[in-house]
Amino acid sequence: MNPSTQSLQISIRKAGLSESQAACYLTLIEHGQLSPTEIATLTGESRTNSYMICEKLELLGLIARKEGKKIVYLPAHPSALETLAEKRRKIMVRNENDVKQSLSPLIDLFYASTEMPGTRTLQGVEGIKEVYRDTLRTKQDLYLLRSNHDTPVMGIDYYDEYKAKRAAKGIHTFALTPDSLEVAHNQVRDEELLITRTILPKGYYTGAAEIDVYGSKVAFISFGETQMATIIDSPPIAEAMRQVLTMLMRQP
Repeated sequence: MNPSTQSLQISIRKAGLSESQAACYLTLIEHGQLSPTEIATLTGESRTNSYMICEKLELLGLIARKEGKKIVYLPAHPSALETLAEKRRKIMVRNENDVKQSLSPLIDLFYASTEMPGTRTLQGVEGIKEVYRDTLRTKQDLYLLRSNHDTPVMGIDYYDEYKAKRAAKGIHTFALTPDSLEVAHNQVRDEELLITRTILPKGYYTGAAEIDVYGSKVAFISFGETQMATIIDSPPIAEAMRQVLTMLMRQP
């Protein structure tokens, strides 16, 4: 196989074809039409494999069968490769979305059998996002102690989108927020987003962790060098932490 042919075969394979399928299609492109026996001779495949490869390529729309004294195959226009690649890309995107949608119940099932009852430990930024998704699914008022370390990790655009989704679900948020020169708070915007905010004095809380209380759950989120989150599902603990945060909000 010369370098030019090898390069073309590599490109063809990127449409999702096997090495044998790509070799068969390229051979047909080069010769116009061939019988399975001729394809076998030119590609080094067995006659049985050549028939199977041709049947598969025909199903993919890359070649067409011509009936006569003997069966021969003709190559489809190379643009069919682009069509095939696009079709497979759409399938991959759909499969990716299906996997994402099934993650939450799978995670619940995983932790049900591997973690202590009532606890879940989630790793990385995606783990933190799962906590926030859980608050949206729960649709209960949210009480939180915010950390000024959150935005550098998650990004302001992510939080803007999350807060909008939270408000759209009618979730009221009661937030203890450390005062910071880097953070500006808009009371009108807070009201639109159903946020009641209590500003803590400078230096009052500098931890790199956030506490979220929603429904029967308490989530501890770490924005330190290791990003992670732990969710505890316990009505008594959640109620206790809700009362603690409420007491802090009422302090003069």
